[in-house]
Amino acid sequence: MQSSDAGSESFILDLASVWACDKAQTGGKGAHLARLIHAGFPVPEGFCLTTALYRELTDDPTITRLIDELERISAAESDALHDLAGRIRDEIQGKELTFDLLKAIERRIDADTSYSVRSSATAEDLPTASFAGQHDTLLDITGIEAITRAILQCMASLYTDRAVSYRAANNILHRDVSMAVVVQQMIEADISGVLFTADPVSGRRTTASIDAAFGPGEGVVSGTVTAENIRLDRRTGEVLDIEVHTGNEIAEDGGGRDVHILTEKQVQKLHAGGEGIERLFGSPQDIEWSFEGEYLWILQSRPITTLFPIPEPRPDGDGLHVYYSWNHRQGMTEAMPPLVVDYWLQTMDALFHRIGFAPATGSLGATAGGLVYFDVTPFLNSKRLFPSLREGLSEFDQQSVYLLDDIVFRRRDEMAEVSLLRGLSPGRSLVAGLRLGYTVCLTLFSILHGLVTKSYIEVPARSRRWADQSVGQMILAIRSAETGEDRIRMALEKNKEFVWTAMKQALLLWNIYVYRALLRRVSNPSDDEFEALERGLSENVTTTMMLELGDITDRARDSSPVRDAIIHGGDLEDIRRADDGDLFVSAFSTYLQRYGFRAPSEIEFSRPRYDEAPSMLLQSVRASLRRDVRGAHRRQIRELEARAEDVIADLEKAARRGLFGFLKPRLVRAFALRYRKYLSIREITKYALSQLIAETRHQVLAAGELLKREGGLREAEDVWMYTMDELQSALRDPKKPLDIDLNQRRADFHRHQTLRAPAVITSDGEVPRGAMPEGAGDGGLTGIATSGGVAEGVVRVILYPGDAALRQGEILVAPHTDPGWTPLFLNAAGLITNVGGVMTHGSLVAREYGIPSVVLAGATDTLRTGQRIRLDGNHGIIELLEDD
Repeated sequence: MQSSDAGSESFILDLASVWACDKAQTGGKGAHLARLIHAGFPVPEGFCLTTALYRELTDDPTITRLIDELERISAAESDALHDLAGRIRDEIQGKELTFDLLKAIERRIDADTSYSVRSSATAEDLPTASFAGQHDTLLDITGIEAITRAILQCMASLYTDRAVSYRAANNILHRDVSMAVVVQQMIEADISGVLFTADPVSGRRTTASIDAAFGPGEGVVSGTVTAENIRLDRRTGEVLDIEVHTGNEIAEDGGGRDVHILTEKQVQKLHAGGEGIERLFGSPQDIEWSFEGEYLWILQSRPITTLFPIPEPRPDGDGLHVYYSWNHRQGMTEAMPPLVVDYWLQTMDALFHRIGFAPATGSLGATAGGLVYFDVTPFLNSKRLFPSLREGLSEFDQQSVYLLDDIVFRRRDEMAEVSLLRGLSPGRSLVAGLRLGYTVCLTLFSILHGLVTKSYIEVPARSRRWADQSVGQMILAIRSAETGEDRIRMALEKNKEFVWTAMKQALLLWNIYVYRALLRRVSNPSDDEFEALERGLSENVTTTMMLELGDITDRARDSSPVRDAIIHGGDLEDIRRADDGDLFVSAFSTYLQRYGFRAPSEIEFSRPRYDEAPSMLLQSVRASLRRDVRGAHRRQIRELEARAEDVIADLEKAARRGLFGFLKPRLVRAFALRYRKYLSIREITKYALSQLIAETRHQVLAAGELLKREGGLREAEDVWMYTMDELQSALRDPKKPLDIDLNQRRADFHRHQTLRAPAVITSDGEVPRGAMPEGAGDGGLTGIATSGGVAEGVVRVILYPGDAALRQGEILVAPHTDPGWTPLFLNAAGLITNVGGVMTHGSLVAREYGIPSVVLAGATDTLRTGQRIRLDGNHGIIELLEDD
């Protein structure tokens, strides 16, 4: 074949040409095939109609206008997207190829030979988005006329309904992509299939998976036939298991029989080819292949884009390591940008360093997919530590307990022999132990003091003063630093300091466990009675935040002009112009001064705070105004407080029976009141930390603006793509951009946002599934009960609080919640989250506010807005009643 033709050289390239390796000319599929050819892999002969032809075909005022219109339509407007896409396809397919180009194609084909004609877009087969199945492929095409029609159809398939929707959902501009078309001679395949060089189901990078079927491979690729599946160990080539498809071959008597489609030799040939192709492209590959007799043809190779990254840095040695997500423990499972990840990694490392750990790797943490992970292998290896880990996680992330149990059961023999004692510094550990020991002694003294005095009454107020004053001093120190670099360094240092301080402050929560144990000794409350004691805690800082927002809502309810302005979607300026609007805005501004530093997903501080985006709070106010009950939020808390008092009275009555009946009732009340007071401070450290995080955000944003102004960054938002150390380096010379590929980091971050992050992952990439509780039967789902009660209502799935308003009486379904979600609880009849446990924020607030809650893995995918359900928080059951 020739590499080009005069008059058509910019429109056609042979795949064997070195220029065909350029994705900008031949698209993702074409460039990959060309690279495979140049690396010596057996690829069918062919040529490519380049992106220059696509640009020539679409250089048309009508098509340009239609594409511009398409850019303005969101992914949610599917009907409008598809209508415009269809019109663009019609325009492209109505074009004609030039005489010279047709002759160049004719010289490359045989009139009696069948060809495959495949689309090859510049935005497909990327590490971040494969676009698999989004564009057209046509097979068994014969003759110049049919091939010409197929080429135009493939060019137009850049605008299939599924392709435009996929691009819109992945934030890829339509005008930024082009289309090439690959034409190859058809292979008379005896066996075809797909090879994944990593297991696409489990994620294990050490396992390859082969799907095979007789004949051409389109049925395997499209999923229309059931293929034989072979899984093998990539390290040894050993076949691990085979699922044999029945009926692929018809026996002479007409009945189906079990067959092994691939021979051992063919399996090993595929294994060797897959290993070489993965080395060529540098990532796990999804490879389409065919055998013609014993000859292996490679038809296509693209990255597997659904795999979650393996935590970095990788461990030394060959043993298996298991990682647990710190983000899941915090109840925030979305990807974070590099700067935020590094901020928390450095903070956690500093904490461990204070305790005395100094591993050779320099870090006890790892990162993958924009999350922070910790290696829990030493705990899983230890018969003494693993039960402690399970118990600690069970209250915060019960689902992960199932996952860790699964890994330990199946793969304990493979785990690396690592110990927590490795890297432990005796000197630093002794100093840390003495410091903590002193704090523990003070805590024990405070418990004893609280038993015999009424000092417990002021605990919530004292804790809030501690939070405001200690963090206020830290914020002042940050702002007092001389340069931007110093302020960023100080923000990180103060966060490290606060985490250590907060750990000591958290020891006060031992009072909860002490008084819970004492109550069990003197009156033995039931679980329901304990839950009643844990509700209606008006001094809890997040409950206070919710109540004060309810008060502001009532202020708006008292003024019809303000109420109407809010109901009709007005912002603060619109509300201010209404009669009495100044009074409402003043009260709302005071609220923002008190709580404006809070936000959904607070640890991910690249996201705006409430004082930057008050519309999130106004949405909750707007939804609450649609009910005509004034003071309902305060009344609900009073009812819960009264119920707690009734429980105390019942426990006092029960305690009068038996030995020491004259004394135990007095102890019951004393212990119960102290129990409730200390429960009220569970979230005070998060409240304090949120202020410090918000200040760090302000300093990072200021640094980004400075770097943009001085020329070090093109966009201020790109500051989030740095690490903390890189940002400080950039601020030393703000006029000089750092030598960092920010485009790649941004692309990686956007890809991470599309992945579902696992709570547990291994060093070979496996994401365990675990053994979850059994289902509830027909029409029901079973999760983990985290707050008692039963509610019926309509589901409202909200992925981020700013996305939608929760109406009164609806059941909130969310990926997770933290204090930034608190305003939504004003209207919620119940709560369902993807992750969490009885001690995570959403469950705590649900109990305090008296609504049922359940944790259900994948709830935001399983349930849909508009479904009517019965939520049983006593048993963790979700009953599907009807669709709205």
